[in-house]
Amino acid sequence: MHRLFIRIVSQSLILLAVLLCSFVPTARAADATVAPNGDGQFKSIQDAINAAPQRTSRDRPWVISIKPGIYKELIYVQREKRFISLVGEDPEKTILTYNLNANMLGADGKIIGTFRTPSTFIDADDFTAENLTFENSAGPVGQALAIRIEGDRVMFRNCRFLGWQDTILANRGRHYFVDCYIAGHVDFIFGGATAFFERCHIHCLRNGYITAASTPTEQPYGFVFSHCKITGENAEVKTYLGRPWRDFASVVFLNTEMAEVVRPVGWHNWDKPAREKTSRYAEFKSSGPGAQKDARVSWAKQLSATDARKISVERVLAGNDGWNAKLQNKKPATTSNQTTAKPVDASRSGCVSKSGFKKDLEYGRAGGESLILDACVPDGPGPFPAVILVHGGGWSSGDKSSGVQPLFAPLSKSGVAWFSINYRLAPKSHYPAAIEDIETAIRWIKKNANQFKVDPNRLGLLGESAGGHLVAAVAVRAKDDTRVAAVIPFYAPVDLLADTQRRGGLSLSLRALFGRSYEIDDQASQILREASPINFVHAGLPPFLLVHGTADMSVPYGQSVQLQTKLKAAGIACDLITIDDGVHGMARWEDYDPGYKARVVTWIIEKLRPTN
Repeated sequence: MHRLFIRIVSQSLILLAVLLCSFVPTARAADATVAPNGDGQFKSIQDAINAAPQRTSRDRPWVISIKPGIYKELIYVQREKRFISLVGEDPEKTILTYNLNANMLGADGKIIGTFRTPSTFIDADDFTAENLTFENSAGPVGQALAIRIEGDRVMFRNCRFLGWQDTILANRGRHYFVDCYIAGHVDFIFGGATAFFERCHIHCLRNGYITAASTPTEQPYGFVFSHCKITGENAEVKTYLGRPWRDFASVVFLNTEMAEVVRPVGWHNWDKPAREKTSRYAEFKSSGPGAQKDARVSWAKQLSATDARKISVERVLAGNDGWNAKLQNKKPATTSNQTTAKPVDASRSGCVSKSGFKKDLEYGRAGGESLILDACVPDGPGPFPAVILVHGGGWSSGDKSSGVQPLFAPLSKSGVAWFSINYRLAPKSHYPAAIEDIETAIRWIKKNANQFKVDPNRLGLLGESAGGHLVAAVAVRAKDDTRVAAVIPFYAPVDLLADTQRRGGLSLSLRALFGRSYEIDDQASQILREASPINFVHAGLPPFLLVHGTADMSVPYGQSVQLQTKLKAAGIACDLITIDDGVHGMARWEDYDPGYKARVVTWIIEKLRPTN
């Protein structure tokens, strides 16, 4: 009887263990491994990010395992790289760092400013990081960001954020920080995002302010700190909980332990008394020597238990898609619609012509591939000016309906015909295959100009990112049959050698483009030099318009500044449209400069107007 009892208990325990294991999520294997000593697939975190495919998803993220080490590099997760996950082993031993500060001079001779200083820049949605340190090592020299976050549904677990002034810029989107350590002294958690900090340790290095929220008026929540801890470097350090960077700043501290570092008054008005009427500052059950409820400023609130219960992770971060940061496997409410909805044809939707849109026209064949384009010709008799649009994607991805699509409608509405082309991609096709394809497209469009009611003498070339490099390269090597009347490179890498030297080796994109390895030897240097349009500027080129954002972390803004200098020295008309704080890609530029498209189109119309 005793043995039977033991057997039954043992079997029950085994069954229980099996059932429990079935509910424990298994860790997803890494898609890429980064190690500073070369033991991984990559030595550079940026290279591992660049290797991520464009079609990641919630169910198929791109997981990067980062081995312990100090990684001194500027890191940028671009808008298109969704569902990237950076996973370290120990935040104290795995450090992502750089040392830019706002007072440094850029390539244009001007100070770079706050927004161009982040060591790590997260521009993509659905990014996660765990067990890592994000650092700006510039020291107490002014604004110097450890991280800038522009993406939505972004999460950090067990991470450290080290800086002094402006450590974290949570600029827009929804962010969840759990079990994190954040150090700084002035406005070191700032921005307009909605962010929830749970069980985080906030450490004040010097006198200053913890938060500087710029919460938009219509946004119900800004920064929420729940069950956190605030400490000071020493007994002399004193801090305010926050000051309002913008009128409707929203910051709430719930159940937070506050050391004597927190000033009795708690909050500061930024010397703007009017903001005392609009700022949304509140606390609930603050504890410790810094939680002097009766000494707080009169314009900050003490919440009731009922009000405090309403401020949960789920409610604060839900947004319109029902995101629940605590339930990793729960998909946003819009996900099913996104996956089942009929795809939108960006080319067709951007052409306002009733009958002038043509899709998938073959303009040539090369390397066993059919080269195709989409065409949009305005209604009317013509002849119209026209622009050939060349997409980016690191020379190895993208197509005629991506990258350049924000310009489809503005060009079409302004009476400019456009042709958006596909070209051969790396690594299947190496340089200069893509350039040859663009030249083929130019010849084909000129040959068929009458059919499309366009003027072959009023043809421009416009490309973005890698496409910007390609159109510049085509322009500087053009013969009579491939010459165009205007060239418009957007955020183009025009000096490949200089950019490669900045990175310390060939990027994955350049390796695929040229069929080379990471190392910069004499042969690689020569190849890069010969493929750099900036080295072949000469008199007689058509006018150029360069368009670039100052916060571009993929292609430095200085590349466009240097190309403009070179072109002007050769007597070439060259204008530069600068998007202040603009990142790589046009996706969010209207937030920074709503009129940039109109200025681009106006320039194109001016340069492509009839000469007689």
